[in-house]
Amino acid sequence: MNIEYIEKDNYHLWNSFVDKSPQGSIFNKSWYLDILEVDYKILSVMEDGKILSGIILAKNEINTYANPMLDKYLGVLLVNNIEGNRHKVVSKEYKYIELLSQELKKIKSFDYYFHPNFKNWIPLSWYGFTQQTRYTYKIDNRAKKIEEIESNFHHNIKRNIKNAIKKEVKIKDNIPFEDLWDVVNKTFLRQGSKAPFKKEKLNRFTERLKEQGSFVSFGAYDEDDNCISVLGMVYEDKSSYLLLNGIDIEKEIRGANAYIVAHSIRYFHNRCDYYDFEGSMLLGVEEFYRKFGGELVPYMRIWNDNFFNYAKTKDKKIYKKIRYGK
Repeated sequence: MNIEYIEKDNYHLWNSFVDKSPQGSIFNKSWYLDILEVDYKILSVMEDGKILSGIILAKNEINTYANPMLDKYLGVLLVNNIEGNRHKVVSKEYKYIELLSQELKKIKSFDYYFHPNFKNWIPLSWYGFTQQTRYTYKIDNRAKKIEEIESNFHHNIKRNIKNAIKKEVKIKDNIPFEDLWDVVNKTFLRQGSKAPFKKEKLNRFTERLKEQGSFVSFGAYDEDDNCISVLGMVYEDKSSYLLLNGIDIEKEIRGANAYIVAHSIRYFHNRCDYYDFEGSMLLGVEEFYRKFGGELVPYMRIWNDNFFNYAKTKDKKIYKKIRYGK
């Protein structure tokens, strides 16, 4: 058993491992990171040419080892077919995570959001890492028919959707990029900042994901065919993920955004095992997502507990307070 970085020629082996790992998602695929145009490498635990565990070490927009924009879950992935009783399985998982931790501790800026299926961070704590629990909402498409899912919507959501339908709001799939960009950018401008990604880069990102069959956009349009609300979603067989959501507040119709989210839930019901709202702990946003009846699911942010990350986190909080007042 040894630690090594996977060569680019073997990234197809990593992508196959991601498909089978309980912690694997589209966000860990090498081709997804290539589409994001970010710098990354893949650290793995190997034995006899087989990947037993690993982690994508991607750099974000400020060149630190943290989730890049539009890449929700990274963190440690584990093999899914460890043989033996429960004690033996857990002991092997501990060993894999310990081996990775020894290398990860050398990375001062290490700070990632892990997949919800990563449950045990104890070995990382032994090496001085710190954990924060965060939350998302997920709908299990396998457990319920779409009618049952929709029946669990909060009554305010149902009432607002009825209002949007009454006002003749129409939902369109695969809308023009200009409509998506315009409403998303207006949403950030309304919050006091520009979009955190450039228009040209987001366009390349969505177009290349469409070529992979992994991105769809939705738009809500008023009776004059003005785009008033948008969604952008990444998806794979395991799950769909709500990446982009925006509202044109000047043309807003009550219920249009609820209507577009409900439409996307129906769209993905027979396409993916789960619908992941990708979580937000912002007051208002969290409450809106909660009303669609998804299960509250925890996931972890884990970082290297050192002065570098302490200062970075403090600076980020100060920036948000100045920028957004929160």
